[in-house]
Amino acid sequence: MPIVIEVAFKPLSKLIACAPGLLDLKVDEAVLVEGEAGVEFGIVKTGARAVPDTDTPTPLRKVLRRALPEDWSRREKSEARQAEAFRVCKEKIRTLNLPMKLIEAEWAFDGAQVTFHFTAEGRVDFRELVRETAAVLHTRVQMHQVGPRDHARIFPGVGPCGRPTCCSTFLREFQPVSMKMVKNQNLVLNPAKFSGLCGKLMCCLRYEQDGPEASKPSLPEIGMVVMTPMGRAKVEEVNAVQQMVTVQLESQQFVEVRAKDIGEVSGCVTHTEGDCDGCAADGSLSTCEVPTRDAPVSGKSLPVF
Repeated sequence: MPIVIEVAFKPLSKLIACAPGLLDLKVDEAVLVEGEAGVEFGIVKTGARAVPDTDTPTPLRKVLRRALPEDWSRREKSEARQAEAFRVCKEKIRTLNLPMKLIEAEWAFDGAQVTFHFTAEGRVDFRELVRETAAVLHTRVQMHQVGPRDHARIFPGVGPCGRPTCCSTFLREFQPVSMKMVKNQNLVLNPAKFSGLCGKLMCCLRYEQDGPEASKPSLPEIGMVVMTPMGRAKVEEVNAVQQMVTVQLESQQFVEVRAKDIGEVSGCVTHTEGDCDGCAADGSLSTCEVPTRDAPVSGKSLPVF
């Protein structure tokens, strides 16, 4: 199994697995890494560990050496040139009247190229823009279109919770967020309530979905008849976040029950709680159907109350 470390080349960027070779690197050390378009400057974020061959990216980037003081100076100069590159490209976009919004310029550590990140409604023919910008900057130019989430990460803001957005503080990778997560958490189906600054579903909607699923009981569906500690009941509402279920008892009373308590009390359709012993004694328990989450009623339907 190869030994790898994880390196970040930009703040909050995706961690890239690299081979440290014989170097004994510590977390937060600066290193130079063999990149796709030249040498890259990065910061070590995880210690060395062995990973299975199946989980090793191919090709595996190699760490060339630790960063020296002159490498830090070179990096600062590259960052200083980004402002000028941004100004030049933005001016060319305005001159060519292109339907795009420039959001960031990123100059490579070795000065071999400059990458511009932009947003646009659709595809943009930026070939002329690349030629004119490269002629002024005298280097290779690449254009990279990004989505709304990446745009929000570059320009930090404050979310509806009153805290800085997750994407600009600690999220390194965007995970898929779906409307199913909104429904599972019983949120009001109003996009304005659960949309982030980027206009997409808020990343925090996924946090409640990422808990230890194995330790959570499966939740019953609305309208299902279940057995609770207070007797038979019909499910009226499910709170996936708090793992609580609102049910209507046969007495027409509405109560909240913990999800883990549903289905844990013995009982059946035709007998009251605890009176199924006779069914077990005469061997007819298999026909004594238990209307619980774990053993739903089959065949005949229960009365709706």
